[in-house]
Amino acid sequence: MAPPDIPPRQIEPKVSPRTSSLSPPLEGIPDAPKRKCISSACMPCRKRKSKCDGKKPSCNGCDFVYHTTCYYDLDSDHRRKGALRRDIRQLKEENEKRDVILEAIRKGSEAEVDNIIQLVRTNPDEPYGSIAESIKRMSINPAKRLGDAPTLEGELEEFSAKSPLIKADETRHYGHTSNLALMGSEDDLSLKAVDQFGTWTSVTNDAGLIQHLLNLYFTWSHPIYLLFSEELFLHGLHSKRLEYCSPMLVNAVLALACNYSDRPEARADMNDPTTLGNRFFTEAKRLLAEDDRSCLTTVQALGVMALRQAMNNQDSSGWKYTGQMMTMAIELGLHLTYNVKPNGKETAIEAEARRITLWGSYVTQTVWAVALGRIAFMPRTAIELEKPSPSEHLEMKIWRPHGDPRFPLHELTGLEQPAFRYTLLVQLSRLSEIVNDTVQMFYAPRDRITSRRLQLHHENFHLWYKDLPSVLAIRQDGRPTLPQVITLHIYYHSCIIQLFRPFLRVSFVQNTKPPRQICTEAAITISQLMELYFKTYSARPAFFMIIHCAVSAAIIHLVNISSQYPAPMIAVQAADYLSDAIRMLHGMYLNYPILIRHFSVLRSLIAKWVPVIPNNVREALDAIDLPLPDSSNNNSALSPPQLVSNPHSSTASDACPSPTFEDSGPCDSSAPEFTQMTSNVNEGIGKSNARSREFLWTPFPENPAGVPVMLPEFISNQSMDISRVLDSGVDGDWAQLNRDGFTMDGSEAFLGFDLVGNQSF
Repeated sequence: MAPPDIPPRQIEPKVSPRTSSLSPPLEGIPDAPKRKCISSACMPCRKRKSKCDGKKPSCNGCDFVYHTTCYYDLDSDHRRKGALRRDIRQLKEENEKRDVILEAIRKGSEAEVDNIIQLVRTNPDEPYGSIAESIKRMSINPAKRLGDAPTLEGELEEFSAKSPLIKADETRHYGHTSNLALMGSEDDLSLKAVDQFGTWTSVTNDAGLIQHLLNLYFTWSHPIYLLFSEELFLHGLHSKRLEYCSPMLVNAVLALACNYSDRPEARADMNDPTTLGNRFFTEAKRLLAEDDRSCLTTVQALGVMALRQAMNNQDSSGWKYTGQMMTMAIELGLHLTYNVKPNGKETAIEAEARRITLWGSYVTQTVWAVALGRIAFMPRTAIELEKPSPSEHLEMKIWRPHGDPRFPLHELTGLEQPAFRYTLLVQLSRLSEIVNDTVQMFYAPRDRITSRRLQLHHENFHLWYKDLPSVLAIRQDGRPTLPQVITLHIYYHSCIIQLFRPFLRVSFVQNTKPPRQICTEAAITISQLMELYFKTYSARPAFFMIIHCAVSAAIIHLVNISSQYPAPMIAVQAADYLSDAIRMLHGMYLNYPILIRHFSVLRSLIAKWVPVIPNNVREALDAIDLPLPDSSNNNSALSPPQLVSNPHSSTASDACPSPTFEDSGPCDSSAPEFTQMTSNVNEGIGKSNARSREFLWTPFPENPAGVPVMLPEFISNQSMDISRVLDSGVDGDWAQLNRDGFTMDGSEAFLGFDLVGNQSF
């Protein structure tokens, strides 16, 4: 059979040459979308090195696959244009800050360049921006109102003061009420220039002795009475610059430091310990007489000279130096914020130096005002200047017990720790402001003294104590507390005693602690802190401030001993604390000759008001060779003290248990009745009637007799008796006393209160 006739197949051209014959085209199926190119992956996907779809706020990989928190950080990608622009901008800003510093160095004077370099060196962790801002603030010019044409009326309406330029770059402060405030510079005045010199003191060339005395000063005086910057002083001392160091200041510092030295070279007469520092002090006085111009270093030197005189039983001379210090500070306008250098430029270092000197002087004059019972030279409200700014770098500088006779030189003692000097200065300044108000209330009163005013002052003290930084607290971990910190706490409790001591015989109408209980608690706390101090650091050396505080506490113990109806436990406890205080103070006698007057006060009060002297008190007096006035031996000279570390039998190396108390502050308590004191001098023990034995203490009895104040029923010549203090009228207006919030109980018995173990730091 023949095959069918099949027509030939027509050959057509290939339609899609790109399509493979083995893979026919998939018609009707859409092309798969191309993967998006994301600009930035999320941070978790970057770390996992997994693909990221870039969805925001959360990608699918983090949400559905890995179940992690998704977040983006665009700034981390420095390949992006935005990040590069930002980096460039930041670099330009940093360069601008450095350019400010370099430009100031190029165009500044030698003194300004030194200040800038000192600013950079003393603040190694400070960012360039902060340093640049400080340099910009060096030039401060008061802004003038736009559109105001200069007129005489406009100049007269300025309430602020002027500081005209004087030769030697000095300033003078004139208030707006002074016509001298309108004067320009006083370039025509002829002032003596400071001569260049080879040595800081003409007393000695012994560099070892000078360094020894400087170490003693910066260890045992400077931390409490911080009148100048140690860093600037030493920088000027070594570089022979007079801006922050002067021969007068150096000699004053060395004179004071001699009180802490056992070296014979520290005495004018090597065989006479009473001549400590006389040569250096004579040199400082000579330099002051030759050039008494007002300047920062002279203010500082006057403060140091005042303290030195007080230590050496020259309180009148010391008080005059304190007055000179404060009047010179006022003349320089140190207490004002606007009073910059007359040339319009004040560096950050200069401003800080002014703040340190002003507040250090203020603390010094306030302590003096309390100790002498006098009104302060500068009231708190006059100060506009802010307090110093503690720098972490300077605060961590280590304090070491230089001059402690128990430890060999250059060996670790276990007492080394950060000093926190400027934190302490700030807190002392805050406390001094409160104390200044108390002194003003007593010696320059403008209103009646009521119980509410006393309680408000007490609350201010308590709030200050509550807000103390932890670095200034009494340590409870067994490690030693800084001696200046212990001294700060002692001073605080002494201020509480001074606030309430004029009111020991009265109680408050409100149901609060009576003044006598508050004073007794504060005195016990001071005694415990004193024991902690002397067990840790010994009696020599010790801070000068402790003397007044210890004597104030001893007088309160004496009041409790001499009460006619004392609580037995309180009387025994008070006798123990009083005998300990006598021994502790005697250990400080070689450092502070003024103690002979304080011992005279205690001896007179004991002889006059204690009918039966406790045995331990009598033994303490006998141990220091201090007989009572009615003793057969009337020689009142003190025997040289034995250098013991504490008044008890334990040795200096005994571990001292840290106190476990906290400040109780104002709180409610039942008010005890007032007590009576019995004189055994004129009428004999128990022979005088009850009314003739009643008395009140003056706030600050500084004369040897102690000055008891009679009740208002008696005619008294004392200016600080209770009727005058309370302004309750002539001859005692007790109805007005009640209206002022006080009450005097008529009972003869003192109810007493439990104080053992309940005191607080």
